[in-house]
Amino acid sequence: MADSGPQFDLRELLTTTVVGELTLTQVPILSPDATAAEAAAAMRAVCHGSALICDAGRIVGIITERDLLGLLVDDSKVESPLSAVMTTAPQTLTQSALLFDAVRLMDQGGYRRLPVVDADDKPAGIVDVKTVVNFLVEQMAATVYNQAENSLLTVRQREGA
Repeated sequence: MADSGPQFDLRELLTTTVVGELTLTQVPILSPDATAAEAAAAMRAVCHGSALICDAGRIVGIITERDLLGLLVDDSKVESPLSAVMTTAPQTLTQSALLFDAVRLMDQGGYRRLPVVDADDKPAGIVDVKTVVNFLVEQMAATVYNQAENSLLTVRQREGA
């Protein structure tokens, strides 16, 4: 049988790739006293559905488009400081965390985005579902392109008695 080239091993990829190897998404960084309206404008400017809230260079919260949608029912909350409407102390990952850990946390916590911090605990970006999927697709390309065509994978004649 001919060698079909390198095979895609998802388990190995997830357990050997660290989050810092991904192209992290850069999102707005706002202070806790910025308003939800300012967060919405900053998120819209970069076409991303989240912003990190930092105080003294450390992540203290995150706000997402889902959080902002919840504020639309009460117009007065749109001008609230982020400290009053953000998700406080969000789960974070370090750049040295395994991709497996990121996927596990996303699955278990129901997160679509996780803030990533560097060795000094400063924000390095966001790892989100889209980033993970794009990375996996890039790694799978050789496997997908080297897959035999469907007609070659289908049995045409019965074998045996």
